[in-house]
Amino acid sequence: LHLSCSRTHVPCRDGTGCVAQEYLCDGEKDCADGSDEDGCAQLCNTPGRSHSSYPCGLGSCLNVSLVCNGRQDCADGSDEGGNCSVPCQRSCTHLCYPSPQGPRCWCGPGYRLAADGLSCMDIDECTEWGKGACSQTCLNAPGSYSCGCLPGYLLEPDGHTCKLTGPEPKLLVAVQSEVLSYGLRSGHEEVVLATDKDRVVFSLDYDLVERKVFWMDLATESIRWQDLNSGKKGTLVKGVRSDCIAVDWLGRNLYWTDGVAGQVLATRLGAAWQGIPEYTVVMDGDLDQPHSLVLQPLAGLMYWSEVGSHSRLMEASMDGSWRHVLLAQGLGWPTALALDLPTQRIFWLDEKLGSVGSARLDGSSVKVLKLHWVRSPFAAAVCEGQLYWSERKTWSVQQVDKASGKNRTVLLKRHGQPHGLQVPSWGNPSPAVPALLISHPAHAVLAGTNGCAKSNGGCAQLCLPNP
Repeated sequence: LHLSCSRTHVPCRDGTGCVAQEYLCDGEKDCADGSDEDGCAQLCNTPGRSHSSYPCGLGSCLNVSLVCNGRQDCADGSDEGGNCSVPCQRSCTHLCYPSPQGPRCWCGPGYRLAADGLSCMDIDECTEWGKGACSQTCLNAPGSYSCGCLPGYLLEPDGHTCKLTGPEPKLLVAVQSEVLSYGLRSGHEEVVLATDKDRVVFSLDYDLVERKVFWMDLATESIRWQDLNSGKKGTLVKGVRSDCIAVDWLGRNLYWTDGVAGQVLATRLGAAWQGIPEYTVVMDGDLDQPHSLVLQPLAGLMYWSEVGSHSRLMEASMDGSWRHVLLAQGLGWPTALALDLPTQRIFWLDEKLGSVGSARLDGSSVKVLKLHWVRSPFAAAVCEGQLYWSERKTWSVQQVDKASGKNRTVLLKRHGQPHGLQVPSWGNPSPAVPALLISHPAHAVLAGTNGCAKSNGGCAQLCLPNP
């Protein structure tokens, strides 16, 4: 069969699969036949590509310090002989090294050889390597670069990775009638919520202010909650069906999507079911099966996916105004969304295309990785350098490196479908919220543009923020 690869991927030579362009010549064989690492030697000495590599004849690169040293370091011996004895007399900006083809200029680390073959140009690692350089902030310097972390994070000894400070981040996962807490460092598992056996905890979210878990109960068509401190339970609203709920912990509202009705709705977090629905339709009309929904409370913005006849990612103010298309190309069924606020990116998992995608929050810098183990994603979350998601077909929760899509790990596998998934904060707000904006709960209110954060925006009932 003819193999068709997306524009961000290239086919393996044997036709058995596609690999992302980022995986070509990365030193790791991603194709079964290893063809993604073939022909990489021609990149060793390309102007503008490398600073210290010499191409051996059999498809490998050699450090220039080993060329013409009297020992055959290339397997084919192509690094010795020839014009190795010709002295270096070229006007090189940095260094000159002998080679079998005659003297060549060499640039030091952090620089690349210019097209003239003599001068050296600084490599802007922050721009060219993207998130491969630093996990959060990056500062370029001549011949080098340095990584930094946002408040609430510490730079790891590797000089590239930022880790959350404070308590261990934990993953909340809904599996059938239970909600599990999973320690992302220790792997410790604990059941924090259990409902009746005949009920399914569907979509869930967490209110970090009052430490309450909210979830969609499909059996009773209601959104319920439980206080993780006291164990107290309650019903927020009845008569609703939703694939996704989302908590505005700052404006004190809860939002949900109704794919059948094509609506996004909201109610107060403090509402109590009195027999009369107390909620409002935030958006209606031209929504084409809204599905996954994520909020950015500090900015007063929300993002959602639509999986109808024309799939797309959308953005709007949390009052439903300023609605516009974030992305409408290259999507199949984006069924799971997650925000990564430290890097200002939105991630999605596509059930139809079997891929993980991400883009900046303005819709630019789109990156798509086709991963064959993405089969039936339901919910997703990002923490530090990892992307987590629940898989319904394989009854598992999995993780991959958010930048490369590699290092896949199955964290949980249960006899039951996992659905909702979140990385909340246990204690003061930090992991679940962008740590760059929060060092104290009171500061979170001052730092944001959520107009409902103070005195409910002066509203008697429901306040919907408009930044």
